[in-house]
Amino acid sequence: MPIIPNRPGISAWRINVFEIILKDYRKKISIREVALFCRKTAFLLDAGLSVRDAMPVVAEQTTDRALRLVVADLHSMVMQGESLSHALRVARVFPAFMCGYIAIGEKTARLPQVCEQLSDYYESRAKAESEFTAAMMYPAVVATMMLGVILMAITFVLPGYSRIFNASDVALPAFTAVLLNISDFFSANTFAVVGSFLLIIFGAIAFLRSRVGRFLSGRIMLRFSIWRQNFNLNFTQAMALLISSGLSIGEAVPLCADVLDKTACDDLDTLCKQVNSGVAFWEALGEIPYIDPLFIGLVRVGEETGKLPETLEKCNAYFEESYRSTIRRINKMVEPIVTLVLGIILAAVILAIILPTFQLAMAI
Repeated sequence: MPIIPNRPGISAWRINVFEIILKDYRKKISIREVALFCRKTAFLLDAGLSVRDAMPVVAEQTTDRALRLVVADLHSMVMQGESLSHALRVARVFPAFMCGYIAIGEKTARLPQVCEQLSDYYESRAKAESEFTAAMMYPAVVATMMLGVILMAITFVLPGYSRIFNASDVALPAFTAVLLNISDFFSANTFAVVGSFLLIIFGAIAFLRSRVGRFLSGRIMLRFSIWRQNFNLNFTQAMALLISSGLSIGEAVPLCADVLDKTACDDLDTLCKQVNSGVAFWEALGEIPYIDPLFIGLVRVGEETGKLPETLEKCNAYFEESYRSTIRRINKMVEPIVTLVLGIILAAVILAIILPTFQLAMAI
């Protein structure tokens, strides 16, 4: 029995309503939830259930309301004769890479194994992302709190000192005079400054979400080691998964574009064309500047020995450990650096207030 009554148009109506409310499903369904969906589906299919019988069980065990309704719609479409991969694409809430890989599992009659591999893949990605977020969380919180203290000192504390200093003949240090001017400006234009600050933030967010903004920001981030490592890790994971399933390099590379940063799409298109024209995979990889040289070297060995799937698996394990080691190292370095820099700034602000106060007291 379908969980949702099979009335004409109800699935499309529900999807449209949630699109209006949530704007973009993929922003609400996390990689961890996708991994859990694949894990449950793999378990049920491996137990002997068909896709038609498995989807209602997955829907019942899903706690997220939006995802539960989407899974119910998947069940409705499967009951109408559609394949699971087609239903996933129509839902427009699951990663394109997942949809393509599910289609491979359906064609090769290996859907349970494919779902199991996808769950491992997305769990690994979710773990890497959570480690990066955790590493950045503490410095962000510390920086926000200390900047807030500095702004409060400039906005609310210094104006009172400004009136005292103006009524005296005490010569103020240049830094203190600059802070007083900044304080006066903030006090006189608080709403304008806050409004401009928010406008800049929302404008920056809108730009970064645009096609041009995503491309430019992606190109800039790939200049930093941590983002290059993340790119190489994701690329290696995807290629290892696809090549081990029997796909050729020319078939696997386009699917990788669905998991990687959109800024790499042009480079991956060029890579695919070169491979299809007869260029060795490792040679084509050498044309992409942000591909790790170690990856290129290992791919060359794998191609020459005919053991590319095994080589990619080992390379994936190495990049995963290297990425996590980098995250831990950055976490240890960033925390004291952020604390030290903001502490120096806060100390300078406090000294700019205290030293003239002593001078004023001595003059009196």
